[in-house]
Amino acid sequence: MNFPSKNQLNATESPGLLFIKAYNNWHTEIKKQLKKIDLTHPQFVVMASLGYLSQHDEEVTQVMIATLAEMDVMTTSQILTLLDKKGWIIRRTHATDTRAKAIELTTEGHHMLTKALPIVETIDAHYFACLEAEQESFKTNLRQLAAYSFGEK
Repeated sequence: MNFPSKNQLNATESPGLLFIKAYNNWHTEIKKQLKKIDLTHPQFVVMASLGYLSQHDEEVTQVMIATLAEMDVMTTSQILTLLDKKGWIIRRTHATDTRAKAIELTTEGHHMLTKALPIVETIDAHYFACLEAEQESFKTNLRQLAAYSFGEK
């Protein structure tokens, strides 16, 4: 097996490695702070997605949450089951699609989301502040990366 020579390995220039290091730095703080209120980051993402969709749609389904969060439907289902056990969401029969469940935040779930949102927003504001005037450009670049699909140009 041939390994790259030393001059080919440059961790400070690898966009993938830089990206994962930055993500891990940010994500470690998110996990640490959310843990203090008994919430995981994926649970927060599902609850925040549900909260957002609830402002725009009368009945929110698991598929709608998974699509917005860009999560696997099965993973979303498992997270919703945990949130249901915690009493933070309820599932009701959908008004027009009997195969689907309409999902809502409970009063406790709404309270938890109201507590969690400022935590995450504060971390984001603090972490990304180091970009100063480059924040808008950074978000544009992130949108471009998020929209990229391998195999399509």
